[in-house]
Amino acid sequence: MRKLVAAALGCALAMVATAAGAQDFYPGADYDPAIPAPESVIGHRIGDALTPSADIARYFQALHDAAPTRVVTGEYGRTWEGRPLVWAAVSSPENIARLEEIRANARALADPRRTGAAAAQGIIARQPVIVELAYSIHGNEVSPAEAAMAAARHLLAARGDPRVAAMLQNAVVLFLPAQNPDGRDRFIAGWAAAHGLAVDDDPLSAERSEPWPSGRFNHYLFDLNRDFFAQTQPETRGHTQLSLEWRPQVVVDAHEMGTDETFFFPPEANPKNPLLPEAQVRSRDLFGRANAAAFDRAGLPYFTRETYDAYYPGYGDNWPSYLGAVSMTYEQGSPRGVAGRRATGEIVTLRDAARAHFLASLTTIETAAANRERLLSDYRASVAGIVEEGRKAGTWLLARGQDGATADALAALLARQGVEVSRADAGFTACGRSYAAGSYVIDLAQPHGRLVQVLLDPKLGLRPDFLAEQERRRAKKLPPELYDITAWSLPATFNVAAARCGARPRVALAPVDSGVRPGTVTVAAAPVAYLVPADSNATRLLSHALQDGLKLRGTTKPFTLGARRYPAGTLMLQRAENPADVGERLARLAATTGAEVVGIDDSWVTDGPSLGSSYTPRLVAPRVAMAWGDPTRNGTGAARWLIERGYDYPVTAIRTDRLRSADLSRYDVLILHGGGNYRQVLGADGIANLRGWVRRGGVLVAVGGAVATVAAPDAELLDTRLETAALGKDEKKDKPDPKEATVPGTRLTSDAEYQAALRPDKPSPDEVPGVLARAVIDPDHWLSAGVPAEVNLLVDGSDIYAPLKLDQGINVARFKGADELLAAGYLWEENRRQLAYKPFVMVEPVGRGQVIAFTQDPTARGFLRGLDTLYMNAVLRAPSFTEKVR
Repeated sequence: MRKLVAAALGCALAMVATAAGAQDFYPGADYDPAIPAPESVIGHRIGDALTPSADIARYFQALHDAAPTRVVTGEYGRTWEGRPLVWAAVSSPENIARLEEIRANARALADPRRTGAAAAQGIIARQPVIVELAYSIHGNEVSPAEAAMAAARHLLAARGDPRVAAMLQNAVVLFLPAQNPDGRDRFIAGWAAAHGLAVDDDPLSAERSEPWPSGRFNHYLFDLNRDFFAQTQPETRGHTQLSLEWRPQVVVDAHEMGTDETFFFPPEANPKNPLLPEAQVRSRDLFGRANAAAFDRAGLPYFTRETYDAYYPGYGDNWPSYLGAVSMTYEQGSPRGVAGRRATGEIVTLRDAARAHFLASLTTIETAAANRERLLSDYRASVAGIVEEGRKAGTWLLARGQDGATADALAALLARQGVEVSRADAGFTACGRSYAAGSYVIDLAQPHGRLVQVLLDPKLGLRPDFLAEQERRRAKKLPPELYDITAWSLPATFNVAAARCGARPRVALAPVDSGVRPGTVTVAAAPVAYLVPADSNATRLLSHALQDGLKLRGTTKPFTLGARRYPAGTLMLQRAENPADVGERLARLAATTGAEVVGIDDSWVTDGPSLGSSYTPRLVAPRVAMAWGDPTRNGTGAARWLIERGYDYPVTAIRTDRLRSADLSRYDVLILHGGGNYRQVLGADGIANLRGWVRRGGVLVAVGGAVATVAAPDAELLDTRLETAALGKDEKKDKPDPKEATVPGTRLTSDAEYQAALRPDKPSPDEVPGVLARAVIDPDHWLSAGVPAEVNLLVDGSDIYAPLKLDQGINVARFKGADELLAAGYLWEENRRQLAYKPFVMVEPVGRGQVIAFTQDPTARGFLRGLDTLYMNAVLRAPSFTEKVR
């Protein structure tokens, strides 16, 4: 440790700029003129202006062109808007010449089942440590990407510096300079549009006040730093595949935070995930101390162990840790442009922020290079420990239930992250339960066994002392010290039955890849109709068939035909109503969507409604619109992504303020998703416009925060009401009149009475920091067609609504009772009891149309795939159940 700190201090002495106007971040360095300075390519010095993503990519290509024996560049994907996601590897000529061997060796170290101890030691003796530096995953966090260019240039251009030579000899540095180019360029465009004569650091200035939806998010408004295990977006999918190819031992995710903050690096705050290996915690401390020494010598303030925890595994700095890497987040106080003014009056510039990230980047590389053998040995020991733990832990089993498509999707998602997943060729029994053919087996004795555990296990707990502190803070109305949600168990979010079993099943298994499982087509000799049993793949087929002009009907009740029982929501396409090639078209759709298609040669139903009855209405192709802009939040993007990219159905995004007077008659469905109070944008006239449209037959889908707008009494759209916090059993309901000048005197005789006296008269329920909860479905409503009897959802925030009465509407989904409600995570006791039996989904007829309200967001983060059918029913099927259609 002493040697490491001394090295970091020595590096810092030469590295720190003593004046804001210094030409380089590393004063005194002798830079090779053959390596282009940033200003010669991007047109300005680092920190003097914001650099668009294309110019950043161009600069790294210029570095490769100038030093092809020391730089390799490539792409790891394209964004939704077509921008390249670029990477660059920088190292010594010797390492670059054998780069493929180094990557192969890294993969070999990552699998102790295939690489024995002696072979691993041989690799470690000659292998450089791989350091991945990933920058600016949030597009409005601008300085990390600028620092990436400065750090890469320094590694290549600094002449005669033995520290740099040692870094490049002992490390391969993998740069991901701009992880979110769509968001970055959106931010820069907004900043430039508001920029005037001079840079304005005022917090009130337009150039520092981002318009909706801000540059933080990608095209579909996903927070990419929450998407690493959900894998919904091309940026994170490409990044994780790159990580699986390179297998870095050290990973840094470089961010910005609020302008008033300084700089953060590990060790992290509590809570830490219980599956985070202790060896990695120690290594994070190693890098933290090295950065602290460098920042102290530079006179730069920093902090550790505050704000940023290591609990949620979906971050870019936490997901790699379950693959064995030492992964960390670095955060710099943001100028949110070229300059920003802190509350103290101090100005933080883009150059200041980039310089701090430059310092942290080089210190990290130097620390990794100086500890090469230790880090590689720890990495090998970590993955070996994972495999050994897995041999004792057994297997996870995923049942292929009513909606087998969700089990298929979950298996494919895990496979996409490098998890070894197998499909059973036949049915089997394990740990007292029977599993159908096609169910999935995941052996934990694999290098990704710990990742499997952290993603599947619903019982990952928080430490009792941490929970006690959160309860103490809550009693004083202090916010919880949880940075993110407390539950994410993927079997629950996909609504797939899963169990861990010590015994490995004795059944033939086939490996699973990350592709679409093709559907099946069974055709009768002379089919009179085709049936598509309800599941999420059938919903995908419905989307395509409606757009293709095919005529479909959808059953609203289960039925038996021949020897098979079909669920409610099954699609029917009559041959007589459709083109002659309907069979061939359905076969193509089955192959691309994974849906099952069954041809029938008679329609005689032996149980349940006949296929020609009113319980099998015609499904129309809806025209779908969505409010886009303030006051919606980024969750709106997840909903649009699900409809457009998950189910391939087009959506018209309408600027919210245009809904005030827009003619909506051409649309069948309008989605108001999350966010704040729509009334502030729409006004009374806008609410009246929506109400009139619904009464004429429109379907209004309100989600999350938007429910409060449609549930307001004067909106006359939804007869539920937002609840205040439930009173305790010893609290009186009568409260003093706030209009009186005085209040009745009281005597407080205990601390409990004092705490009760502090509570507001009409408090909202406490904010829930993200838990998974169970809800039950009303099977008699058409919206539940194809939906399992019980679903899981993410509960976040404080909204709780009263149920609709029978003469008002239907509560299609409600929370379970207090003792059964919680599926995973930590939920305050008062919220658990008040949420019980309250609605999750409500449907109320309004004139000839209807309002469908989701009190919690069923599309949150794109990983609640078990709710897809319920949500898509509201989008694709609801217009077929309005009076306008009937």
